[in-house]
Amino acid sequence: MQKKLKLTKRTLDSLELPTDVDRVRYYDSEVSGFGVTVYASGRKSFFLNYGPESRRRRIKLGDYGPLTPDAAKAMARKITGDVVSGGDPLAEREAVRSMPSFADWVTTYMVEVERRKKHPRNDRHYLAMAKERWATMPLDTVTVADVRKLFESITAKGNKINANRWLASVRACLQAAWREDLLESNPAMKVKPNRESPPRDRVLSDDEFKRVLKAIAAIEDPHVKAAFTILLETGARVSEVLHARWEDFNLDAATWRIPSTKAGKPQVLPLAPSTVAVLDNLDHFGPFVIAGRTDKKPRADLKKPWAALQKAAEIPDVHIHDLRRTFGLHVARRAGIHVASRLLRHSDIRVTERHYAPLGLDDLRKALDARAADVVEMGRGR
Repeated sequence: MQKKLKLTKRTLDSLELPTDVDRVRYYDSEVSGFGVTVYASGRKSFFLNYGPESRRRRIKLGDYGPLTPDAAKAMARKITGDVVSGGDPLAEREAVRSMPSFADWVTTYMVEVERRKKHPRNDRHYLAMAKERWATMPLDTVTVADVRKLFESITAKGNKINANRWLASVRACLQAAWREDLLESNPAMKVKPNRESPPRDRVLSDDEFKRVLKAIAAIEDPHVKAAFTILLETGARVSEVLHARWEDFNLDAATWRIPSTKAGKPQVLPLAPSTVAVLDNLDHFGPFVIAGRTDKKPRADLKKPWAALQKAAEIPDVHIHDLRRTFGLHVARRAGIHVASRLLRHSDIRVTERHYAPLGLDDLRKALDARAADVVEMGRGR
């Protein structure tokens, strides 16, 4: 038999504590299912029963003291209205408890990133910055405002590019959560990245390229000379050349297998006869093609030889990576952007178009003139 009475502060204060049992429940006479549990210890806790009789559920609203009877009654009315609309407050609470915190999700997400990415260091760094702010927050409570506020804070420190890289890492992390149905949407997708400066598009002119060839020919160290020659003739990255091992080359087949590229997978590169000749005449001093200080480690860099080459060729504003960009332009002019993209080993041809083959007005004019000449010849029936 339910004990019913109007639950007010005066009523609650006057209720006697149970002595023969550990608790007694009282139900409100105004709000159906709303009541209070009075414990022998003196604690009084509000609750609400809801749902059909066959599947009755009870949800705790809070303890008397921190929560007043009027506030608890208002909560009960709201929950009852939500239930009528199809909601289930207990299920929602359970979902909240099962929702990982942002920090826990990052830990789970980074396992896949470490497995999939060759260089996950940036993700570790940028997501650690996010964890400093959101570590204990349930993943689905991170809002657009949260992302924007931290993004703007990083930007305000003076590095727009770092802020963009941070945003990209957070976007990818939350997108993975969305794919796992942990999020209904990705709040980071609604934050607009900073506008960055146009990518560097410096390439060597024909005169500069000739001076570079002349400067390389004058280099005394055969391994340094070979390094620059390979850079010019293959379009490879500096790190790939310095870490190249003799076992990766098949000079009879004129191929170079690059075991670990920026794309994270082995790739085979064809070699020109002149490159094969350079390698064929190069002395072996260990497993690495370009000899380092010891047989066991590759050469660390080409900074000093490059500085000397810049001075000899009178190209102070040229970066060593501009040699790769120049290679891409030369191949694009000769054989087209698709071949250039393949030789540069880009996964997306748009990267080649934007950064490595910036065809100028003269290149476009030559192509247009050649096309116009073809049209004229076809019009003459030839």
